[in-house]
Amino acid sequence: MNAPRAAVIANPVKVDVPILRAALRTVEQDLGWEPSLLLETTVDEDADVRAREALASDVDLVVAAGGDGTVRLVAGELHGKEVPLGIVPAGTGNLLARNLGIDPTLSLTERLHIAFAGKDRRVDLGRAVVEGPDGTKERFPFAVLAGVGVDAGMIEHTDDKLKARIGWPAYLGGMFRALAGGPTFRARFRVDGGRTYGVRAAGFMVGNCGMLQGGMRLLPDAEIDDGILDTLVLRPSGPLGWLEVFAGIVTGALTRVAPTHIRSRLRGLVRALNYLRSTDVVLRIDSHPEPFEVDGDAVGEIIAAHITVHAGAVTVRVPR
Repeated sequence: MNAPRAAVIANPVKVDVPILRAALRTVEQDLGWEPSLLLETTVDEDADVRAREALASDVDLVVAAGGDGTVRLVAGELHGKEVPLGIVPAGTGNLLARNLGIDPTLSLTERLHIAFAGKDRRVDLGRAVVEGPDGTKERFPFAVLAGVGVDAGMIEHTDDKLKARIGWPAYLGGMFRALAGGPTFRARFRVDGGRTYGVRAAGFMVGNCGMLQGGMRLLPDAEIDDGILDTLVLRPSGPLGWLEVFAGIVTGALTRVAPTHIRSRLRGLVRALNYLRSTDVVLRIDSHPEPFEVDGDAVGEIIAAHITVHAGAVTVRVPR
């Protein structure tokens, strides 16, 4: 029987490729794998293109080494395939890895060991079909979160050089710049084909999982393998409203293990936060085009989005 072989898709902006290549040799020898196919992303050939190359090479595993954007694109190409996804987190947020229990602070060799020899877990994948201001439509996969409004504005206004130097705290500057631009917008939305709601909001976020940096849970009930999308609508009123948002998120995280009826009662007291659970979300923005983000990537302004979840779409290697 032939030894298994992996394809490793590396973002050279996030990963030192020579060091990665040396660590790969060690792990391959330890586990009895053939030398991996190492594919670097470029400006013209992003991770999705490399993932298609990897699948055409008939490999047994595809490993994404980079940030959430690299992982997102590779996961999108593995949707519905039998080939598992290994993750070597090397970005600023590494949110999918954190939600799967993969510690980004482990050594490169330890992260590779999980990617190659971890246990398999089926997880959900979100897909967003969005409409731009000119009427064109695009499709984006996401593993963690898709958002309109303040979170997308924060990412759009964050300095990439500062982010590379100090990490996720750089997003705070982007957040303040987004808020200074006037964060509210008018929109209509419906979930699971139900009634349409009108809302004036600062943010509209649809998540597949809910943990952020530092263990904070933005979406307390979100699970990556429950076949459900968790939506959060931010509706703060003035500066005190943002304090209410922060307090509500903290309260939601602390009450996650409480009984359902108690959680619902507590969250109902925080009017600036509205949580919904569904498998299908439709959003139409009535005021003006808003920035849109998927898994930390700003992908432009939109006027509408249709977001769905695909249960058990991807098999991911996680710690044993």
